[in-house]
Amino acid sequence: MNIFVAQSGGPTPVINSTLYGVLAQSLELDEIKNVIASVDGLEGILRNNIIHLTNKIDLIKNAKEQPGAILGGSRYELTNADLEKIVDKLLELSINVFCYIGGNGSSRTINKVHEICKSRNLDIRCIFIPKTVDNDIFGTDHTPGYISAAKFLLHSLKQLEADIRSNSFPPQIEIMEVMGGNAGWLIGASAIRKKHKNDFPQLVYLPERETTIEEILSDIQSAMKENTNILIMVSDHMKLTSFTSEINHHNPRQKYNGGISYRLAQEIQKHLEIKTSITIPNKLYRSSMNLVSHQDLQEAEIIGKEAIRTALKGETGKMIGIERTSSNPYEYKLIRVDLSEISGKERVMPSDFWDSRNFMPTDKFKNYLLPLLEKEINMDSNYLTTESLY
Repeated sequence: MNIFVAQSGGPTPVINSTLYGVLAQSLELDEIKNVIASVDGLEGILRNNIIHLTNKIDLIKNAKEQPGAILGGSRYELTNADLEKIVDKLLELSINVFCYIGGNGSSRTINKVHEICKSRNLDIRCIFIPKTVDNDIFGTDHTPGYISAAKFLLHSLKQLEADIRSNSFPPQIEIMEVMGGNAGWLIGASAIRKKHKNDFPQLVYLPERETTIEEILSDIQSAMKENTNILIMVSDHMKLTSFTSEINHHNPRQKYNGGISYRLAQEIQKHLEIKTSITIPNKLYRSSMNLVSHQDLQEAEIIGKEAIRTALKGETGKMIGIERTSSNPYEYKLIRVDLSEISGKERVMPSDFWDSRNFMPTDKFKNYLLPLLEKEINMDSNYLTTESLY
């Protein structure tokens, strides 16, 4: 039996752990003879950029400790003709199991490959292994990569807050632009430590809700009455009525509004005449291995192993997901979800997870997220402030 594996899309801090799980489980089973991979996503198959991983277990194990996708990824938009060629190549390589590690777009792709295999009566078992810092894939409690990204964000904000608080005059505004796609899971995590409306970050705009520049300016004026300095969180997929980033016009990703914080800063300085700075961590969410979540690493590897076990049971057209069985203490089990039920569907954050009036999570969101971070984040610790000296 031969296994084929590929990574796709933007990496997460734990994507190589999933790859290691696939390879490690495969090497434990006598019926599996080869583990083959394509470089740079499925585009690598079309270019015949194929490598054998069977004797590279030590290299893949070491890759668990580094950022990026060791196999490389791709956002190449595959045509139906490309997909047929990919299936032909899998046949040529005598592949029995196809494991694809990716996000929402990848779930659509592997589902199409699965459908082609089914229509041609081919016994190629297709297993989707989710990964994304956006946490927007249906059928799973959370996706590998999300916990680490949330941990990075919270650590960064805690340090940024200490810096902002140390300069009380003149008043100033800081804008942080956050990844997360069209869902508020990651940017919402930025406010998980808030107990009151005026705690940092004071203003948090989720991508699910459309707003206007006028609303934002009004929110800022209200927040400045209670705070010398404020921190505003915006999404790189932020929906601002009649106000878009010029970057969007040159980017093929749907609804992408990256760089919107620059335009927003200009509007704030123009209308309110308040100094406004910008922080955009961008790829640091998925490359800061010094803040990677150990829970995330563990789950990513286990999901990779489960993909192989699932395929060897004869299943195909499945995603390996996480089902939470307990929040206190946090416990979970792995599940298999039909690709037809989740393929390409974006899971936005439920409206009852967010208090839009106070720009902070509800208890429901806290009960969802905090168990995933309880061993990673000290929610009660704060840096000393000037007030501590009095």
